[in-house]
Amino acid sequence: MTLDPLGVVKDKIADVRSGKLIFLSHCLLNQNACVKGISSEPAMITPLIKLLMEYEVGIYQMPCPEVTYYGSARWGQVKQQYSTPMFRRHCQKIAEQMFDQAENYRDTGHKVIGFVMRDGSPTCGLCRSAVSADDEQIWGGMVWKVPRQRFGETQGVYTETLFAEREKRGLNDILMLSLPEVPEAGNFDAKLEEIRAAIR
Repeated sequence: MTLDPLGVVKDKIADVRSGKLIFLSHCLLNQNACVKGISSEPAMITPLIKLLMEYEVGIYQMPCPEVTYYGSARWGQVKQQYSTPMFRRHCQKIAEQMFDQAENYRDTGHKVIGFVMRDGSPTCGLCRSAVSADDEQIWGGMVWKVPRQRFGETQGVYTETLFAEREKRGLNDILMLSLPEVPEAGNFDAKLEEIRAAIR
């Protein structure tokens, strides 16, 4: 590399990017976005970040559908509560933006490995999401009468939207991965190993 008298680079600038990229659910990088009472780390999910750094994978932080719709003082809810036309439209806008970005990165020679979702979340769950305890549960009303919930084997509202957008664009080789936010939502170590296998 040579410089002209003013110090301007004359030759091609060296570019050392890995070209690898992964999209993460917002709370994996910002635990402050979680519903109060369920954050498992002070700031971010450290084992995941260390893993991505080890394999030199770039990170794209997706917006949190819940925070951008209800804010950070929201109550914990279940999939049935988020499954409204209004919230699904909100998720659709985010999904379109995320796949616009993914598609553009791919078109410019980058490898988009996939999306890492958050099992247990009613919006970002991939394998398990917070749902009503049974079909008799009625949601709504005062907070001191909150019904029971469980983790059902179903995708969250936002995840469903992402799958539909991925299918529409024919980008099915982009992986959908996940990490559980609580032990009841899945085995953290096993899911982390799935991510390791995908980014090697």
